[in-house]
Amino acid sequence: MSNGNVPSADTILAVDFGTATTRVLLFDVVANVYRFVGYGEAPTTIDAPYHDASEGLRHALAELEAVTGRVVVDENARLLMPAAPDGRGVDSFVATSSAGPAVRALLVGLLPDVSLAGARQLADGAYLAVRDSFSLDDTRGQDQQIDAVIAARPDLLVIAGGTDGGASDALLKLVETISLACHLLPPNNRVKALFTGNPALQPRMQELLGRVAAVSVAPNVMPDLDHRQLGPARAALSQVYETLRVEQVGGFNELAQWTGGRITPTAQAEGHYVRFLSKLPEGQRGVLSVNVGSANTSVAAAWNGRLYLNVRPELGVGTAAANALGDTPLDQIARWLPFPIGDDALREFVLNKSAYPHTVPAEPEDLALELALARHVIRAALRRARPTWPENAPGPRPELLPWFSLILGGGAVLGRAPRPGLAALVLLDALQPAGVTRLVADARHLAAALGAVAYTNPLATAQIHDSLAFTDLGVAVAVVGRARAGEPACSVKLTEDGGAERELEVGYGSLEVLPLALGRTAKLTVRPRAGFNLGQGLGRGRTITVTGGAVGVIIDARGRPIAFPRLPEQRQALVQTWINKLGGV
Repeated sequence: MSNGNVPSADTILAVDFGTATTRVLLFDVVANVYRFVGYGEAPTTIDAPYHDASEGLRHALAELEAVTGRVVVDENARLLMPAAPDGRGVDSFVATSSAGPAVRALLVGLLPDVSLAGARQLADGAYLAVRDSFSLDDTRGQDQQIDAVIAARPDLLVIAGGTDGGASDALLKLVETISLACHLLPPNNRVKALFTGNPALQPRMQELLGRVAAVSVAPNVMPDLDHRQLGPARAALSQVYETLRVEQVGGFNELAQWTGGRITPTAQAEGHYVRFLSKLPEGQRGVLSVNVGSANTSVAAAWNGRLYLNVRPELGVGTAAANALGDTPLDQIARWLPFPIGDDALREFVLNKSAYPHTVPAEPEDLALELALARHVIRAALRRARPTWPENAPGPRPELLPWFSLILGGGAVLGRAPRPGLAALVLLDALQPAGVTRLVADARHLAAALGAVAYTNPLATAQIHDSLAFTDLGVAVAVVGRARAGEPACSVKLTEDGGAERELEVGYGSLEVLPLALGRTAKLTVRPRAGFNLGQGLGRGRTITVTGGAVGVIIDARGRPIAFPRLPEQRQALVQTWINKLGGV
């Protein structure tokens, strides 16, 4: 994609503050088209001993300058804006963040299955740790409710309830109790509140809460019983969240001035990019994005521009790794390992990851453990997100993942995998997609940057997307069905443009890879056996044009859900076979 006129804001700097890592990305116009130019990263410094995000940013910018030879800050570490004719500085700056202390939230609604469910879905799309909820079904007395609010020490109240012109008294009584409790909070615990209910109640909300909270309002998340509109409320919640972050995180106040007052939550920026992709022909069957962070994991799914965003705060593969243990049996993590391990050793590894999130696997066993943990975290996040998706999303079976045209995997654990096949295998194992799906890895955290850029410069987002800055892993073809291990599941034939052909019969329970160089095209014919579904119906095949990626064309005939042998030795050998097929170690 190109444009005949040179864009006015040529150079764009994007920064993302993660819990463990701060990343900076530079975009510029090359031959009249926006392109990704360079990348730098450094440990995030919002915690002790710095307590200032700008220190980590300074180190990341120094790495970017060393890599690109471009100067973006002056001798006092201040951003040079706008760019000078000699190439120094940048023309625009965007920032995203998932870093910072947990935002403690309370949810308030009338009916648990209606307005409170809407408030919960709204909260699920943000970095909020929901400490409690209040509704008409709450059996606690007023004194108990007040004690609950004081114990939660909320940073944020999310209040929904009442359709447009609907009920009011019951909700006002709940808010009155919570307001009374907020009066008893420590003076430094200044609460923020977002009201997204019956608009007729907005003045009363200000009266009840104005003395104890900074109150913001948004359009009703449930204007009537048959419709739930999250978009406007999600945007308002994002603004409240940004304000909280600027107050809580050292250095964010100055950074917000560079960005015009906006530091977008990372998950929301990624969701904005996923929504954009779902409108393109390549995303016609839907787009799914998972980002596995150190302290948070987000899942964004979109169909034709409609976004479903879910964030699991305090669940990750770094500082929050210990939370992945929870009540889950450890064998749910160990089943992805090609070697035996005791519960104590596995638990010790996870706790060490939580204590030392910057450690990089030095041995194959450590790498396998980290990737097994990532699979477990992704599956946990997916279980939370899946019920919020539309029930009519087309797929092989209701309990399985819907068909998706594109799956995007982000986070350092995927981006730094030593071989692209390992990143592809984590996505296949954790998400278990069906049908024909393009797999892409976001090794440099581009999705958040492009989502933030899209708010003010959608042309840049479109052009950088077209520039193949992401790691294209290749096409995955997964047939859904059951058979005995080794029995034929499908036959495939790959015919490259140059005429070279490869044919293969794939047995049930196996993974196969057909080499196809990055950027090369070929015709792929897949013929499922009776009882297997590729997306066209049981036993119905199809021929499609595919383009090669870093891995090639992956044929996944392991069934959905993936079945494991009962004997540990057999399971471990099978997992090692899958790893070998995808070029792992």
